[in-house]
Amino acid sequence: MNNERRRKELADFLRSRRSRLSPHEVGLSVDTTRRRTPGLRREEVASLSGISLPWYTALEQGRDIQVSEQVLESLARTLRLSHDERHHLLVLANHGLLPNTTGDESVPSAVQQILDRMGTYPAYVIDKHWNVIAWNKISSTLCGNMNEVAQVEKNVLWQVFMMKDKEARIVNWEHVATALLAYFRNRYVMNMDDSWLREVVCELHDKSEEFRVRWERHDVSGHSEGEQVIQHPKAGLLTFRYNTFAVSGRGDYAMRVFTPVEGTGTEEKLEQLLRES
Repeated sequence: MNNERRRKELADFLRSRRSRLSPHEVGLSVDTTRRRTPGLRREEVASLSGISLPWYTALEQGRDIQVSEQVLESLARTLRLSHDERHHLLVLANHGLLPNTTGDESVPSAVQQILDRMGTYPAYVIDKHWNVIAWNKISSTLCGNMNEVAQVEKNVLWQVFMMKDKEARIVNWEHVATALLAYFRNRYVMNMDDSWLREVVCELHDKSEEFRVRWERHDVSGHSEGEQVIQHPKAGLLTFRYNTFAVSGRGDYAMRVFTPVEGTGTEEKLEQLLRES
């Protein structure tokens, strides 16, 4: 990972976490009426973490300094970081934690066979760019043939933020988009040197206010499951639980599976769609 880019991402993350905490939340009795910006001040974070102000300031400015795990743990406690945010901090501060990935972009035939046998469970595989590279028939029936769309439209983030008004509309879009981007941010730090990924993020940042607002929050999550509700023009309301799995232990491929929620009639509607397709 490019060290300068990593340090900037770390600086942005620390500032975002600092701004969301009030002095009262961390036990400080101070007058906040004269503060120009919300959240903790740098000197307060430094003091609470047991580190010097110049050192913490250098860290927030993205300067090239060595960070010990003890200091990072102290910052994580001061900033009230969640488990996922703490891991994100460690990855940004120490690129030695990053996993190795392979350059093989082919999808094993066995993976495609798994997809094909899922029947009414929509599923697809994404690569490290979050592009859909394999899918099953019910996914195509719901969302259209991926072979007929432009490359950028195969990107999951692009689909959610730039194609949100397509026929198969996500009803709980706000929840899905926020959760998806938080999980993407968690994975993004593994591939910040990738020019393709950076270009997609920059373009979405420029073209989508909804993406930009969420991106600047710097939310991160290691969880990749939740509920998604779709309004389909033929089938009507469809409710799924989705889960994401690593493919063969590889960090660069992931399979997302949408399980019809029992009692919603979703599976029966999908069976009907398959018969008519």
